[in-house]
Amino acid sequence: MLGKNTYIRATVLLLLTSCLFSMQLFVPIDDAVYPYLERQATRGFIPEFLNDSKPLQRDEVAFWLVKLHDFEKKMHRVDRNLLEDFLGEYRVELGRGKHPDLSESDSRLGIGSWKNFKEDMHCLFVCDTYEEEKHIYLHESENTIFWINSDFTFIGEGKNNIVRFIDRLGAEASMQLGKHVSLFVDGYFFHHFLPDEWREISDEFAGYWINDYAVKNFATFDRSEAYMNVSGDFGTFTLAHYPIVWGSGLHSLILAEEAIPFGSLRWIKTFKNFKYSFVHGTLLANNYTWTEAEGKHYPPKYLVGHNIEIKFTPRFHATFTEMIVYGNRLPEPSYLVPSIFLWPTEHALSDRDNKMIQLGAEIFPLNGLRVYGNVLLDELVFGKIFKDFWANKYALQGGFQWSPRSLPMDVITELTAVHPWTYAHKYEFTSYTHHGKDLGFFMGPNTRFLTSRINYDLSVKNKLIFAYHQCWEGADVLNDGVRDYPIGGDSNQNYEERNRDLDNATTWLMGDIQIERSFGLAWEHRLRNQIEIRTSCELREINDQFDVYYSLGINTRY
Repeated sequence: MLGKNTYIRATVLLLLTSCLFSMQLFVPIDDAVYPYLERQATRGFIPEFLNDSKPLQRDEVAFWLVKLHDFEKKMHRVDRNLLEDFLGEYRVELGRGKHPDLSESDSRLGIGSWKNFKEDMHCLFVCDTYEEEKHIYLHESENTIFWINSDFTFIGEGKNNIVRFIDRLGAEASMQLGKHVSLFVDGYFFHHFLPDEWREISDEFAGYWINDYAVKNFATFDRSEAYMNVSGDFGTFTLAHYPIVWGSGLHSLILAEEAIPFGSLRWIKTFKNFKYSFVHGTLLANNYTWTEAEGKHYPPKYLVGHNIEIKFTPRFHATFTEMIVYGNRLPEPSYLVPSIFLWPTEHALSDRDNKMIQLGAEIFPLNGLRVYGNVLLDELVFGKIFKDFWANKYALQGGFQWSPRSLPMDVITELTAVHPWTYAHKYEFTSYTHHGKDLGFFMGPNTRFLTSRINYDLSVKNKLIFAYHQCWEGADVLNDGVRDYPIGGDSNQNYEERNRDLDNATTWLMGDIQIERSFGLAWEHRLRNQIEIRTSCELREINDQFDVYYSLGINTRY
């Protein structure tokens, strides 16, 4: 035991001084390590952990996992096992040598011989979770790492007595080229069976182009995400078409997990007590014009923002975010300066863009308790701040997380309210959307959303999730007896087309209100190291109508 602790301390020292060769690849935003680290931060083991701008890089995640090793004796048995399991995924960052399959050479092609393929298939169905996953191809030399994996998912979904399915087939490649450059690319193709009685697209559809007319009741779509990171003492510069999330809540107000990824330039730099993130991206407007000579034409549309996470004390953090959407012109050089304040810069450029600010804070008053809140200000008229004025466009969010040290669980409750017209603007090339979908809060404006969930890890292999949601959603349009007017329920709406008789009567929820409640239970099971099963059941009520949703999915990586 002494030897193991000595090794861990030496690894911490090496990570702190950046002496180990590590991979600067991003950890996917849906990786289970994020809620695990947030749990340990809430318990007071690593409260200084900053997690409000994702994705994080592998070397940063490895640093926090290693730091947790000193608190193993204070953890529940399941959390200790989870820690060891996560550490096993960061062999490179921990300096634990080559992949076990590379004992005799630097490269291995799993399908290169019958012997390799048979060994891999045997491991696929036999190897336990703590063993490192197999790759179709891997190469590891002194300063170069190259992994290729395939990925297949099949999901069966049901709604009452209607059943449908979706499958996903793809591959991904991860590369570390020397100490400073990393690259990633993936590509996926989806088939979706849509019965006539249930045409709503599955959550697997991320908002890209979809072909739903080639074969009756079948839809297909595809996607590819990629990035290149260049890292050093200057931080990390990124060229990416890859998800980005800013915010401390389950459902971000400013850059949400549910948003469609977009191409962007990014810069991230972590200092002693704060972390700075910058992004400038290209968005797609909701509509286009078409001519015989030029075909489709979308007006240019861009997003620029920065996010500052500040650690005033290990138990008190704050965030400050500025965001602007602009378009119908070339990219502004002023907006490309990563350190510039965007609000006054937008004023200097004639006040024609859609700007917003988010302020956030989180505090850990007790071991096991995290309390957080976020305020997004799109527009605010201070003389009418407590009145029902249409241009008071803002969103409020508050929540807490309880993670007792004695149990491997989290209880998270969050309430969000978004005022009508928030995110909207008078031009479609300045609305806070991409492909017509919200970049911020996933339900958009004119909504209120209460969610509560319990995450309980039964073991390294088994996890239960209990969830309750209640949402109130106002209408998108309102009829005054003559015609329909937009009332700020859609971020793509033009606020110049509003009914001005309602300017001083715009409440938090406008129009006919739809109320939805749902109770859900999900079970996630890691059958083997590279085979995962997820099943769920949900009872959903919408305006007194009840529906039962259920699903069973299996994912295999190789």
